[in-house]
Amino acid sequence: MSSIKKSIKVYLIATEPSGDVIGSSLIKSLKKVKKRRIQIFGIGGPKMINSGLTKSLFSIKELSIFGIFEIIPKIYKVFYLLKRTEKDLLKIKPNVLVTIDSPDFNFRILKRISNKTPFTKKIHYVAPTVWAWRSGRAKYLSNYIDKLLTILPFENKYFTKYNLKTKFVGHPIYEIRKDKKNNKKNLYIKYKIKKGCKIISFLPGSRLLEIKKSIPVLIDTINLIRNRSSFDIHVLIYILPQLKKYFNKYKFDFSYSLVDETDKYDAFKISNAAISTSGTVAVELSYFNIPTIVIYKLNFFSYLIAKIFVKIKHANLLNILEKKYIIPEFLQFKCRPDLIANELMKLLNNTSYAQKQIILTKNALLKLKTNNKLPSINAVNEIISDDS
Repeated sequence: MSSIKKSIKVYLIATEPSGDVIGSSLIKSLKKVKKRRIQIFGIGGPKMINSGLTKSLFSIKELSIFGIFEIIPKIYKVFYLLKRTEKDLLKIKPNVLVTIDSPDFNFRILKRISNKTPFTKKIHYVAPTVWAWRSGRAKYLSNYIDKLLTILPFENKYFTKYNLKTKFVGHPIYEIRKDKKNNKKNLYIKYKIKKGCKIISFLPGSRLLEIKKSIPVLIDTINLIRNRSSFDIHVLIYILPQLKKYFNKYKFDFSYSLVDETDKYDAFKISNAAISTSGTVAVELSYFNIPTIVIYKLNFFSYLIAKIFVKIKHANLLNILEKKYIIPEFLQFKCRPDLIANELMKLLNNTSYAQKQIILTKNALLKLKTNNKLPSINAVNEIISDDS
């Protein structure tokens, strides 16, 4: 009996920072597979490259697009990158293609290669939010993939009705280690945080336009709190390295630090409260038991379209799971410094009020688990089983 392991080529496509995180965990878990020799190709960011993606076909910075109207000036580049990706897939002929989130890019790729790569198993990881808007994408996706891996427990029913194999693998937050020891003293020294001050984490988003919308709101919010309170405030700001150059134009009259990515979760642990744009980072904050406020602003035209088509009441995932506001949301016209400052003061001054949010989020977070395995291990089991 031959001991040679059958080789399998896996092509991963992640074009956004959140997908890069999921792809990185997936690569680490793929490398643990003993029964196969796995070659990994595709498109990803720095985390995927550090985990074992030898080379990304192009930098994911080239697809840092946000909103419906912002995409128009970059449409030629998007089509060029789609063509380039299609050619690479046809050249490599992977056994498995795993497209991770980014439906606007990935669904176009899946459609383009559908009839050209009949022997490639096609798996999409992270379902499109058909329960929120554009429900037609469920049927569309079922035409082009063999399996869907979901990260939310209520999503499967939207896809199985189209005879699409669908598996809930768990939410990526459960890849994060919470038990890592934290050197609080070192963080205080490194980020010049005064003893006894209130620490607020601020996560303005991963795209330039999110930063442009949220930072002025933060500045006005913190200035209002400083006028109303006697305690000192230090704000820890989390911005992707490539976006830090845009940050210098803003003037801050309060103590703040830009947090290194390697310190992100350690810095969460020393925070008294957080302000975050909606998305995975807001769930991460709850995972680390940080009382959180969610804010979000779109440009006016993107907001109008979202208002017409979006079917859900809440923006934060845990609020959606619980079908009620357990985390306060200040969206669009309610994204006002006075309203946010009032809520933040309550979280900072009223321990039982803040603790109530933490208890409610713990219950919601339990719904994002499917078993005691890492989500990426569950995902790999589904990916490899297709070729057993």
